[in-house]
Amino acid sequence: MVMSTRAFFIAALSLAGLASLCAEDASESILIRTAKPYDKVVTAVQRLGGQVTQQYKYVDAIAVRIPVAAVTQVGSIAGVTGYTKDVEVKAGPVDVSSRKNVNPAMIDLAAESTTTLSAAAITANPAAYTVNNTLMGLDPLFAAGKMGNNIVVALIDSGIRPGFPHISGSVIGGEDFVGDGLGFSNFNNDGHGTFVAGMVAAHVTFGFANTSTLVRALNLYAPPAVIPVNATLSAVPMMGTAPAAQLYALRVFPPTGGAPNSRIIAAIDRVIELREKYNAGQAGGVNIRVVNMSLGGATIDPGLDIEDQAVDALLAHDIVPAIAAGNEGPAALTIASPSNSRSAIAVGAASLPHNERVFRDIQLGVGAGAVFRPFSGIQMAYFSSRGPDADGRVQPNVVANGFANFGMGYGAVNNIAFGSGTSFATPSVSGIAAVLRQTYPAATARQIRNAIILSANPGLVNAASNLDQGNGYVNASAASALLAAGAVPDTVAPLPNANQSVKVNVEKNTSLNVQDGFVRQTLAGLQPGERRDIVYRVSPNTSQVIVSLSNFAAGPVASQNQLFGDDVLLAVHTAKTSGDDYTFLDFVRTGTFVVNNPETGLIRVSVSGDWTNGTNVGVDVAIVSVTDPIPQFTTQSKITQSDVQLVPFSVPAGANGLEARLSWRADWGNFPTADIDLILISPSGKVNSDGAHLNNPESAKIAKPEAGNWTALVNGFNIPAGSDKYELRIAVDGVVLK
Repeated sequence: MVMSTRAFFIAALSLAGLASLCAEDASESILIRTAKPYDKVVTAVQRLGGQVTQQYKYVDAIAVRIPVAAVTQVGSIAGVTGYTKDVEVKAGPVDVSSRKNVNPAMIDLAAESTTTLSAAAITANPAAYTVNNTLMGLDPLFAAGKMGNNIVVALIDSGIRPGFPHISGSVIGGEDFVGDGLGFSNFNNDGHGTFVAGMVAAHVTFGFANTSTLVRALNLYAPPAVIPVNATLSAVPMMGTAPAAQLYALRVFPPTGGAPNSRIIAAIDRVIELREKYNAGQAGGVNIRVVNMSLGGATIDPGLDIEDQAVDALLAHDIVPAIAAGNEGPAALTIASPSNSRSAIAVGAASLPHNERVFRDIQLGVGAGAVFRPFSGIQMAYFSSRGPDADGRVQPNVVANGFANFGMGYGAVNNIAFGSGTSFATPSVSGIAAVLRQTYPAATARQIRNAIILSANPGLVNAASNLDQGNGYVNASAASALLAAGAVPDTVAPLPNANQSVKVNVEKNTSLNVQDGFVRQTLAGLQPGERRDIVYRVSPNTSQVIVSLSNFAAGPVASQNQLFGDDVLLAVHTAKTSGDDYTFLDFVRTGTFVVNNPETGLIRVSVSGDWTNGTNVGVDVAIVSVTDPIPQFTTQSKITQSDVQLVPFSVPAGANGLEARLSWRADWGNFPTADIDLILISPSGKVNSDGAHLNNPESAKIAKPEAGNWTALVNGFNIPAGSDKYELRIAVDGVVLK
């Protein structure tokens, strides 16, 4: 059936008019930039029906929950300089086994006994930090008694699960920001924070039978990590990078799900307040010297959003911030916020061969690890987020092992687990910062940060560029030497004077080149874990991007991986310049892969030698775009910051599907990108906000849509340039409305 239509119009909408359209009490959480004092802005928000949920002390911002109908009025409040969505931040381990169809990644091993290690015992047994801390240069510092003694490390995470022996005596307190009644220390909390805590401060050995798979695997791949006890028992140490540090837990994540930016910023605010109270000699103060944030999320404004500025405030108050770069790799331009703050130590994840081999032996049997991971060199973990930032900065800053780390926190209190993610690389760096703060008490947080970054080893991770590993693998001894020599600057580089074009920023500061049209490249000699990116410009009106792989080549079959053969990891990332948003991510050799209705901007086609390969591989890559010869739009118009425009349309009775798609010119190829929302309102006033995220294009699909007169609401939520041009396409049963 051809649907009859009526004339469409676009009109500015008043608050009362919009509210009258919405039968539902739809609201949105936003962060508002405004200088202190906040009183007048708070009063104005309340008059609009909003609720102020946070007023921050150390950044100029407030968090509010406000009706959708009132969001557009916020920009006109005197004193408001901008506002952004209060997006969700996530944390959690990476399931490194799902990619290879083996057992789940979290493997629990029950120990027969546990023994807390004293400082003297640690010094006497250097094997105690072999498994997790190899190559970090901690040996001479530990031998000198520098183990982070009495340095407080704050953990902004999921709280603590009490009773785990690896951090016995380490947790000195904490606070809860979730408000679900569990508190910062509760066995029902998510185990992520407890695992992270152990990566900083674990100091324990476990008794395991010599016949156990763990002991046999450690003796096979990392023999110094096992301490013989008697003919039947061995001691397996678990050691953090600052085993004598004190931990203060700030819980922001519930047992499931993420946390809004506003809550993360509130925890950062509290960390600074506690340190300031301590400095002033006030009751309740805590001398926090380092903060660990194994978390991250998407941003349209890397380095400049409110969460990034909160991290800047941490460093300005003499607190070292170590922050996970994200698990959004392997493609370029995937660094998470707030690790792209100019003040952070952004930490990526490497992959040590013995960690994975031990882990795979436990999954598959003793000896299987070397077959699963034949390459004996250090690699980048495939999931680790890569630089640059959209403003052209090279990220991450440093890397540490983040693949199959040895820890506790999930499962029962006597169970050992293996966890992967930049979440677990980051606390290793936080622990090193604590050791350095003890060793050099007069050094500022800026100097500690800079020493860690400047001293990293760029030669350890095989085939890694600076966009993979930054300055390299973290090295505590080298950082100590720089500090001892007085060779560390006490300043932090300012953010670059970035171009509005991400293409210009990328090509100016890195070896990447942006391409378009028809592209063909031969990628030869890819080592296991080595990555190469093609940054490809998707222009407006592109209906498809087609990626083809052909002429795959590998070494002799006998030298390839004997479980899977050799292949490549193909990752096709959307145009988003942060966050995990792949249209394709899998192991392949050849094939054609089609991306329909791609986001406009710079997509990344990333081809990696599979980290489990036994030989170098090569493949030919071809990319081509298909564009609509005559774009079909319902309407197109110019929109300004905070403007709301309406597009009425009709849906006939019996319609099977409604699809709406909104795109605009300042896409992800721009720095920063614009954020324009699409909200659909049904004849009965039901609100569909599927098109109100950080996407370009925004889209919404509704099955069996209600018949009658609908309204598409186009909201200029955040337009840095002040105005932009958008195109809106609304189709009912495949027919574009005009």
